Amino acid sequence: MPTTAVKIAVLGGGYGAKVALPVLSDIEQFEPVAVWSRTPQRARELAAEHDLELGTSDVDELLDHPGLEAVHVATPVATHAEIAIAAARRGLHVIVDKPVALDLAEARAVRDAIAEAGVVGAVNYGRRFQQTRERLLQRVTEVAGAPRMVSIALVFDDHAEPDSRPFTWVQDAALGGGRLQGYGVHDLDLLLAAFGEVESVAAATEVGVSEREAPDATPHTVTAEDAYAILIRFRGGGLGQVSLTATARHGRGDVIEVHGAEGTVRLDAEKRLHWGRAGEEPQVEGPLKADSKQAYARVARNFHAAIRDGAAPDPGLDEGLRVQALLDAVRRADAERTWVEPEPV
Repeated sequence: MPTTAVKIAVLGGGYGAKVALPVLSDIEQFEPVAVWSRTPQRARELAAEHDLELGTSDVDELLDHPGLEAVHVATPVATHAEIAIAAARRGLHVIVDKPVALDLAEARAVRDAIAEAGVVGAVNYGRRFQQTRERLLQRVTEVAGAPRMVSIALVFDDHAEPDSRPFTWVQDAALGGGRLQGYGVHDLDLLLAAFGEVESVAAATEVGVSEREAPDATPHTVTAEDAYAILIRFRGGGLGQVSLTATARHGRGDVIEVHGAEGTVRLDAEKRLHWGRAGEEPQVEGPLKADSKQAYARVARNFHAAIRDGAAPDPGLDEGLRVQALLDAVRRADAERTWVEPEPV
């Protein structure tokens, strides 16, 4: 039987325009019909580029578009909850970008609204579906055993200069910006998938470049972190460390190392995966791919299966809330400079 395409709208002119819209336009499971962007001109340009029925800067106009069945919310994090709840109350299925909301209370409100409406809710933790990380998770399950020390280190140079990136909501803490929402939540999601519950966290964040200009050349103070370091105690034993800098002078690929009771798994900066059990010479695979569009296509197809076939959303909102609770603990640990236990979900 042919697949029945879901009519979907995308809210957001950043990731939504660069990844979500092109992918949804290319796969048979979806029919994009509308797009929202903060500025009317940008919305109209995106609608014309992707041959959509509607391009608008009015959220209500988009959510009320005739025939619409689902939305992908890829707006600033501070607006996720309001838009997702409004969509669910209109009977629309919702995939919300990561993290689900500004904090756990908002994320729970999103989950509850979606449950009350009886629609499908999912969260875009698609990086777990990149080949590099998916294979790493498989090898961790096969050879690592209980964690002893886990390290995830990301080094970028794309924010090193004041003019390397314009000031947008991503540099505004009040709107939920910062590299924790951009990258850190993916790493927290990876650790939860690999090792389960976290007992407590300590954290520090930093702003390395403190002022940037908006596209209109207006200077703005950067309030959202471009570097962070997180320490983790896993429940049942083992330590983890997650770090990122976006202002390095020389970038480097992601490096992930898992030292477990039974073996070792390592993803190197060239996307090669090394693994081996105790007493064995490590094997090597790769280089592997880390394609964001392919990963999002997996998320989208899973979303479609949940809508049309009743499959469980993957990644689902419950997983999103677990990461949200851990992110909240990281934020609090940074602010209070102490160890913090994540709130149970």
